[in-house]
Amino acid sequence: MTQLRRIAGAIFSIALTMCTGPSTARAEVISVYGTFSPLRVSNVPNGNTTTGTYWAQGVGGGITLTPFHLGPVSLGLDLRGSTARQRQGADTLLAGIKLGGKLPLIPFKPYVQASGGYLGARPTFLGGPAPIAGTSPNVGFWVYEFLGGVDFALLPHLDVRLIEVGGGQGYYKSGLVSGTPSISFVTVNTGVVIHF
Repeated sequence: MTQLRRIAGAIFSIALTMCTGPSTARAEVISVYGTFSPLRVSNVPNGNTTTGTYWAQGVGGGITLTPFHLGPVSLGLDLRGSTARQRQGADTLLAGIKLGGKLPLIPFKPYVQASGGYLGARPTFLGGPAPIAGTSPNVGFWVYEFLGGVDFALLPHLDVRLIEVGGGQGYYKSGLVSGTPSISFVTVNTGVVIHF
């Protein structure tokens, strides 16, 4: 978790520097969003020889910098994170490339995205050496995710994220059991987006 906080702090510092630079030097649109972010993780180790699947309800957020616009198409960098603070939960931190579109005369903004980063899972522990009382084992994975979604322009600087669905895989990085197999996960997000 400490490593995740350090990475998040570094990304936030870079994003803040980019956002507060001279306005004449940047033509990108800066968007900040907050989401309700349920996450389903499969094949997570939950004991010495067993794996499991679980849903965790969480919240998330991020920032998108969009420096490239060509007609109705845009290309940008997205930095995001989420946390599901239940005992059986997960934390994510991802960066990716976002390709968006804006339909003429229609307030819908579809997009697709490819991201990579870190997922820290906290599955319910079923066997082997008992974890510290009141805690769950942490298992870390390097992950990639492909996402697609639709935003709805409610006001000039405010969108509603109607739906965003993503899916990806993760490869064991650290945690309770070495030799952990790869995991798969699905995210479903909805929320609000503010443009600056």
